[in-house]
Amino acid sequence: MCTARIATMNKNIGEEESKVGKDVMAADFENISQLYEKQLELPSGKPMHQILLCPVGLVGSGKTTVVKPLSKALSLLRISSDEIRKILKENGFNYVRTREIAKNLIGKYLKQGFSVAIDADCAGSSYELINEISRNPQIKVIWIHINPPESFILNKLRNYKHTWLFENADDAIHCYQERKPLHEHLDMPFLYTFDTSRDNLDEQVKEAIELIQAI
Repeated sequence: MCTARIATMNKNIGEEESKVGKDVMAADFENISQLYEKQLELPSGKPMHQILLCPVGLVGSGKTTVVKPLSKALSLLRISSDEIRKILKENGFNYVRTREIAKNLIGKYLKQGFSVAIDADCAGSSYELINEISRNPQIKVIWIHINPPESFILNKLRNYKHTWLFENADDAIHCYQERKPLHEHLDMPFLYTFDTSRDNLDEQVKEAIELIQAI
């Protein structure tokens, strides 16, 4: 997908995210980052070979369902854009600088020698960040695809219970449709593709762990 089209879609998404809540200013940015860091679960040790785990998956595909067990098994620091959004919402801010906050934290902990799992959709603007990180030969970027059938995702979103993240099922589906174009013509070198609609997810996670450990 061309860079200009990605930039346009990301701009539209950013405008949507700015509708509710106050803007995050410089001092707020640091405070939000610190609030989120307090709830991070740092791995007990640092790996000999660093990795950055990059999932690609639409709203409702099951990214967190996959990333959590992978992070635990592989001693990865999981950084979640949704968890950052929750802190922003609780403090009356909009979501516009979510990716920026996540980017800074990812960079900070990679520099400290941790391996990191991004718990977010790494299509779109995140792709540019990851390309930047991949220039460091000491960090192995690993792409995984969370790609259940669309019918599975839409059924899940239609039955979505109200939480802080979406106003209702229609809002969740709108978010899905908004990001769907970012997933056309994906060309990432996926190491593993998950189908979270299947009942053997534990087996899929195990297979992915073995592949990652073999790198």
